[in-house]
Amino acid sequence: MILTNDAKSCGSAEGEMETRNQSQIVRVPLGRANAYFVISEGQALLIDTGTKRNEQKIVQALGNLGLSPSNIRLIILTHTHYDHCGSLKALKDMTGARIVVHHNEATCLREGYGGFPKGTTRLTKAISLIGRTMGKRMGGYDPVSPDITIRERFGLKEYGTDGYILPTPGHTAGSMSVIIHNRYAIVGDTLFNVFRKSLFPPFADDEEELLRSWEKLYDTACRSFYPGHGNSFEIDKFRQSLETGKKRKAKASAK
Repeated sequence: MILTNDAKSCGSAEGEMETRNQSQIVRVPLGRANAYFVISEGQALLIDTGTKRNEQKIVQALGNLGLSPSNIRLIILTHTHYDHCGSLKALKDMTGARIVVHHNEATCLREGYGGFPKGTTRLTKAISLIGRTMGKRMGGYDPVSPDITIRERFGLKEYGTDGYILPTPGHTAGSMSVIIHNRYAIVGDTLFNVFRKSLFPPFADDEEELLRSWEKLYDTACRSFYPGHGNSFEIDKFRQSLETGKKRKAKASAK
């Protein structure tokens, strides 16, 4: 059973707790994107950091849960775009936490620029062109050197959490998801819950790779999903979007 905490009254955080194993997933809405805490035994993992100048919102949300910055052991980046890494440097300095990123995007992190992804619709292709033209002026952030770079599944038991990081490329070459208790998936921009019927991201560098990652996520048997944009959703919506995505792929292949 999942219980939803009434966290809105104590700051910009929303939480869900799986009561049997006492782990807690807490969403921190940051305007353009979400950050998440995974809390186990008084320790926290932080997934993503939002845009610049969001570090105080994140620390406040953590304080509302009775924890301090020193309780953050690991900062996991689902990918290295500016709306997910903007406050990373400040939070690294405040917490001393180790930073995890996929090997394919470690250089992006060190340079403070994760690029701008390709659009998946006519409108977003135009937006992507503008974003790429602006470069670091739009998508730059303070550079940070990662402590851990991964290429494959990475277990989180050492950090007090029953879960693992799963590479799910497609939105970017180094996109990753965090799987908790084989039931919950924090997916970054691999899934976008901003449209009523579709979870397909408006931006993705490799749409075919993205759909392969969707199938990989579906095979984890997770039931609940926590995206970088929008509210959490359940397996039924994902299943419907996956089927639509397969049809989209088949249609594109037939051209």
